[in-house]
Amino acid sequence: MFHLFTLVSFLALYTSAFSFGALAFQFIDLAFPDPLQYGYLGMLGAGRNMIAGLIVAFPLYLFLMRLIWKETRGNEKNLASGVRKWFTYITLVVGAGIMLGDLIAVVSNVLGGELAVRFFLKAFTIFAIAGTIFGYYFYDLKRKEGDAFPGLAKALAGIAAALVIIFVGYGIFLTGTPGQQRAWQFDQRRVSDLQQISYAVDAYWESNEALPESFEDLKSQSYYYIQSVTDPKTKIAYEYRTLGDKTYELCAVFETDSSQQAVRFKAEVPFSEEAWGHGAGRTCFAREAQSRNLVPAKAL
Repeated sequence: MFHLFTLVSFLALYTSAFSFGALAFQFIDLAFPDPLQYGYLGMLGAGRNMIAGLIVAFPLYLFLMRLIWKETRGNEKNLASGVRKWFTYITLVVGAGIMLGDLIAVVSNVLGGELAVRFFLKAFTIFAIAGTIFGYYFYDLKRKEGDAFPGLAKALAGIAAALVIIFVGYGIFLTGTPGQQRAWQFDQRRVSDLQQISYAVDAYWESNEALPESFEDLKSQSYYYIQSVTDPKTKIAYEYRTLGDKTYELCAVFETDSSQQAVRFKAEVPFSEEAWGHGAGRTCFAREAQSRNLVPAKAL
């Protein structure tokens, strides 16, 4: 079991280090936004994966290291284990390689015009993570079976645990709780449904020179796919009404304010999404039918 614990501990270490570093990079980019970037929403997708990696891998790493230390203290056989030593050497090489590779990438970004402050913070992050790992395992290779766990290592473990808790907490604050994420995804689905309906209404108007009276009329058009005309959560039909010969209105009840995502991530709302911006609650969108040049011209 000792060898199994050793192998899994290194996997947990790599996952924790990568997730922590990548999450730190996300925070740096958020704190020092680059005007050359249109927006920054990386936390919504990749950020969740990094947070999950820390939540799962870091506690597992601490738990396994506690077991491994107990198994090696006073046990010369386990301390001299070839598996342990080889993976320690590999970790040292990987740590040095990551340090070198990430630093090259950061310098490359600076040469490409990235902000200098982001370069220094990212470089510091790389060296802090890789240097800590390198230093601990370099010491671990030289320790004797009777050595006590050093106070400095305890302090570093405490600091690392505190930073992980802070990073995870702040990351969840930015990305939202699971309930907030689900509400946001429901609203994304509602917007997608309304967009499909809008395209279908335009195609119907182009083909029939009149707006549909209801959603039932849209079944006859075949130029646009409609996933659903009902709310994905409540199963209540979206609202549709004609306002004129070419104008109509679509309404839905949303759970979140779309503008808050951009505010939270210091990003501008994409121009293509401004027309579907919504607040929390019932929101209506007035539209004018337009030709999308999909329907063949009628024979004279």
